Amino acid sequence: MITSIAAAIAQNVVMGWLVRRAQELAGLAFALIPIYLAMPPSMQQDVQAIFTGQGGGLTISAAFGILWYLWTQWQSYRATVAPQVVTQDGRKAELPKGSSAARQADAVAAAAPKPRTLWERLTQR
Repeated sequence: MITSIAAAIAQNVVMGWLVRRAQELAGLAFALIPIYLAMPPSMQQDVQAIFTGQGGGLTISAAFGILWYLWTQWQSYRATVAPQVVTQDGRKAELPKGSSAARQADAVAAAAPKPRTLWERLTQR
């Protein structure tokens, strides 16, 4: 059952993206927490001041960094869920909107077998 749940999550594009972001954030936390704990107390207070909004000019740069990170995550999400056509040699093919090739790719995708959802797997449907 665990493997079928993992397979369902792996087949869902959005869930896959969320799982990759959770892994990324966990790795970042495992890297930054020991660095924070190794800092002298005065530097730890500076970091706390930045994240509580009491860091003065430092808060602006921290906010810029957080906003930049959120922007890159949004771009990653959009790239993940955007329709894509990949050639046999592994290159991404850009199709002009409304072209016959785009309509043909949509028809092939619509005719492809749909994987079972997580709910269907859990309820044995």
